[in-house]
Amino acid sequence: RNSKPTDSVSSHGPSYALLKMTPRITETLILGLLATVTSAFHLPTSRRLAHLDAGKFTHTNTREVVLSLSKENDEDSPRLPFFARTIKNIRSKKDDVENTTSSPSDNAADGGDVAVSENLTKEERVVDSESSLLRALADKTRLEATKMDLSLTLTRIAKLEEKILEIDDKDVRSDLIRDIEMLTTKINGPQKTTYNGDITLADGKASLTPGSSPSSSDSKQQDDIKEILGPGDKPLLSDDQRQDAIDAFEKLPQQLRDMMAKSVGIQDGTNATATINKLMAENRLFEGDSEEKFSMIGKAEDFEEIYVDLDLVEINSFVKNMLPEVTRKEPVDMEYVDALYTEVLGKDTFNPRERKPLAVPGGYLIRGESRVKSKEGMDDGDVLIEALDKKISESSAAGKIQAYYILDPRPPSGEEIMNEEDESPVLLITNYDISPATKVWVKPAVTFLGLASVALFSLGSFSFNDDVLNQISASADAGEVGSLDLLYDLSLPLALSVFGTQILHEAGHLIIAIKDGIEIGLPTFVPGFQLGLTGTITPIKSSPKNIKSLFDFAIVGPMMGLIASVILLYVGLEMTVFMDASAQEQLPSVPVELLRSSALGGGIIEYLLGDGVLNTPDPSTDLIRLHPYALAGFAGLMTNALSLLPIGNTDGGRISVAFFGRSGSRVIQGAAVLGLVVAGFFGADPVNILLFYAVYSQTWQKEAEVPCRNEVDELDVARGFVAIGMSLVVILTLAPLS
Repeated sequence: RNSKPTDSVSSHGPSYALLKMTPRITETLILGLLATVTSAFHLPTSRRLAHLDAGKFTHTNTREVVLSLSKENDEDSPRLPFFARTIKNIRSKKDDVENTTSSPSDNAADGGDVAVSENLTKEERVVDSESSLLRALADKTRLEATKMDLSLTLTRIAKLEEKILEIDDKDVRSDLIRDIEMLTTKINGPQKTTYNGDITLADGKASLTPGSSPSSSDSKQQDDIKEILGPGDKPLLSDDQRQDAIDAFEKLPQQLRDMMAKSVGIQDGTNATATINKLMAENRLFEGDSEEKFSMIGKAEDFEEIYVDLDLVEINSFVKNMLPEVTRKEPVDMEYVDALYTEVLGKDTFNPRERKPLAVPGGYLIRGESRVKSKEGMDDGDVLIEALDKKISESSAAGKIQAYYILDPRPPSGEEIMNEEDESPVLLITNYDISPATKVWVKPAVTFLGLASVALFSLGSFSFNDDVLNQISASADAGEVGSLDLLYDLSLPLALSVFGTQILHEAGHLIIAIKDGIEIGLPTFVPGFQLGLTGTITPIKSSPKNIKSLFDFAIVGPMMGLIASVILLYVGLEMTVFMDASAQEQLPSVPVELLRSSALGGGIIEYLLGDGVLNTPDPSTDLIRLHPYALAGFAGLMTNALSLLPIGNTDGGRISVAFFGRSGSRVIQGAAVLGLVVAGFFGADPVNILLFYAVYSQTWQKEAEVPCRNEVDELDVARGFVAIGMSLVVILTLAPLS
């Protein structure tokens, strides 16, 4: 520090230049890290801000809520998280230091004195100032850690209370409980349980200020109202201002209007006039200030529904995307969850970390760790589920709830990511029945349309054959009975072959379902315009025991369908080659463009029928005649490959969940759908098979599959190679022939 560096960087070489850049690099890294931490998760003392249409809701803790929608919060407000305020202070003080040209002096930051020599450079003074501020930041962080430790102390106190309840001596127990309550009060401070609120409305904006006194009667409420309004009581709203109040009410968010209406016994806030009239009749509307239309007085319980925690909203939205709607058919009765805690969970099954589970859409999440002992030949997750099922069957919750051992479906916080805890195992508790519910008429109706589309595909393939059409026409002109019988006889092998590939597909599913005890529903045949069928939907009505079982169920069906389709294609092409000319005249004809939509299918056709057979001047109008088996094999190849795309609860979506996990599969699904749409709009899908499938899958099969009982243990290497191999087959099948 006492040496006087020259202003020339080049005279010291690149090492000196790097040394001079180090403070700024360090600052950038530290501030970037702090910004990331601040945006990723909230510290316990930070305020939570939520946006709702016209403004902001602010949560300070579970008992104090502030709704401030009339103006933006200033950046210097204590509602900003601690790290955010610190970063801003560092930057502002850094600018002050850089703009200072006076002689150096002793600087103090938060009680820490830093002596600076007179010959320090500007950069060194910045470093000293930032070092002091970062030390202050460390002190603040220690305070935060202390507060977190106090929170943990409260948790320990709660656990101690449970043990105290087991003491038989009532006098000793009551004394201990009283001591614990005193200790808890010292840590938390006195707590309020009820309060009043004042809502102020102005041009579609509102602000809510909590009162300070509980309300138990009408006279007491009037005293509270006076206390809230403070000196210079606001006059009641006059009849002349009624219409202004109605206009202001209509500009409020629907949720706030509903809350105000319910506070006066009206079902919702649709009728603004009725709500305002009722509020005025109860003397709960007052004249506002200069920028306000009016103010409303209400009890805290009137406003509970508008308190929004953005973290909770984000978590619920994330979980809804991870888990299917069938897990949310009915809410889980808390009585059975309590029974799970008291009769099932423990040192020999699953040890929960918290006393209460985390409520999520459709059930509860319980964080903790498995306590079961490993068994040879079984994954640890399967052992845990087996132990839980045994204890649940013996408890009062038998047949009411079901436990799943899955990776935490909630969005990870920054702290969890840094600690590599973003995919920690948890228990998901749902109702016992998660079977999908479908209207009785839907499946038969869709399957009937599927049968009709196969018939149209089979008959339509002969509409391009002029020889067959001329023969049918000649029979009809001659008055022969059953002139269409020829068309039926020719199209029947094609229709049966198309159905045959899908029947084998479903047989593969059935084999694994029987083997692993998976309950499945009847398949639904989905119609398709280009290939007769788009595919089949086979609902899973009971959870697979693990992701290996889910993987086997999902992949065996399409694999059998693909093998059958390739065999049909090969046999049909061989029969086409060795047919005589008269027999070939009665084969179905299809556009060359359809056959060029698959590199694998088109490649097999060109290999057996001759190179260049599909290289025609105009593929969209040029036709080629194939045996019905060959055409059915090509159609089956395409439909089975489509079913393996990683989308929703298709077979490919199930494989994606088993291979990538639920969160990873959602990313893969988005990429797959985007790829199909891009291919459809930019010429890689000439007959729009991929684009149609994207629309279909996002309409009927976009939801995630039901959870497996054990989704924590990973797939083995062999299944991984099978999945990769099938992915290559899908790409070759769905990529167009170049």
